[in-house]
Amino acid sequence: MSDQGNHIELEIGKGEVVVAHAKCPAGCDLMDSEVKFHGHPSINLAFNCEGGKGSIHLDPVYGEYEKTCDPEIPEGEVVEFICPHCSISLEETDITCGKCQAPMFSLHLPHGGFVEACERSGCAYHTMRLVTGAQLMQRMFDELGMDAYL
Repeated sequence: MSDQGNHIELEIGKGEVVVAHAKCPAGCDLMDSEVKFHGHPSINLAFNCEGGKGSIHLDPVYGEYEKTCDPEIPEGEVVEFICPHCSISLEETDITCGKCQAPMFSLHLPHGGFVEACERSGCAYHTMRLVTGAQLMQRMFDELGMDAYL
């Protein structure tokens, strides 16, 4: 889902944002209210790895890395995350991790946003994209008018 255009980066403090509505590319709800982290429903995914298949629940608090997994994924192993409902792959074919070069997967957020994260166990690289730069500029101009910036 990454684009090569200009972008604006915002630093988000640990624990300041909670993912509450993650979906797969087909629209399946990935939130699980039965397994919680910090009182919030977890993000439920399935995965394929060298050791077979499994399931994982991820902490929905952006910047937190708690998880429960069955079976455990060995540190450093690259897995493919898939939707537990429709089995569609969450892997992004056109982007790789900015730290370890492993494939990335994405979770779809409301209004066109994404959380993208590394598929290597133990790598904490991830990004959140809520709007494109063009969308952000359009919203600023729509709300305040061009004169407010000139």
